Amino acid sequence: MAWTDPQDVVDRWVGPTLTATEEQLTTLIGDAEDTILREWPDIQDRIDAETLPLARVVKVVARMVIRHLRNPEGIRATQEGAGPYQVSRTYGGDEPGALEMTDADRAELAPKRRGRAFSIDTVPAPVEEP
Repeated sequence: MAWTDPQDVVDRWVGPTLTATEEQLTTLIGDAEDTILREWPDIQDRIDAETLPLARVVKVVARMVIRHLRNPEGIRATQEGAGPYQVSRTYGGDEPGALEMTDADRAELAPKRRGRAFSIDTVPAPVEEP
């Protein structure tokens, strides 16, 4: 069932040299894919039916793994200083560094809604006098 391989993560990595081993990447990819399967057990059927591109799933899994690799300790904020110079960094999200899907990830993987817009008339009907 593996949709993503370690090279997909390496290809999307931007920044300092990636130090994770292939085995570590494989484990994190498996965890990320399991998280997706927990939320959408039918995702493989959607991939097979070509209603969800496999490339999109690979992209989301790689993003999840990269977010975790950039902040594995789950640090919320850091601050460094040298003399009068200060540098601070704040990580966003409810669980920084956690291997989880963001709302943007969910939006990319969610099935398309099939429905029609509608409106409700809130103006009361005229009252007929006897």
